[in-house]
Amino acid sequence: MQAKPISRYIIAYDADCGPCTRFAHVVDILDRYEKIDFISLTKADQQGLLDKISVPLRYRSFHLISPNGETKSGSEAVLELVAILPGGKIISPIINYFSGCKSIVGSIYNRLSKQHDRGSCHISSHVNNIDNNNSDNK
Repeated sequence: MQAKPISRYIIAYDADCGPCTRFAHVVDILDRYEKIDFISLTKADQQGLLDKISVPLRYRSFHLISPNGETKSGSEAVLELVAILPGGKIISPIINYFSGCKSIVGSIYNRLSKQHDRGSCHISSHVNNIDNNNSDNK
């Protein structure tokens, strides 16, 4: 399925995961200029928005899809997200200038994303849902 062109950034996140949903709500609050839309990973996958991401990685983290179709995931997406949000034009260059800052952002993201893997939203539940849906469609 070909994804249709988008006019704003899209965050594809696990809508069944408490920490992931809280993350999306915080970003939505910070997005004062409404540059970002939000969509569940399942819907994004069904609409072809995650086609550029390998299947095993699609449900492992959130993804930021830019209006030009570029997709970034996990801590790499956080770095891009910081630049989009208000104040990001100041903070983002600082993070990019100091090499240690990128590592710190990555470490923080990895720690927080472990909550996703430990919760009810663990990857296996999504894989099972995908497998079940695919077998239903045959």
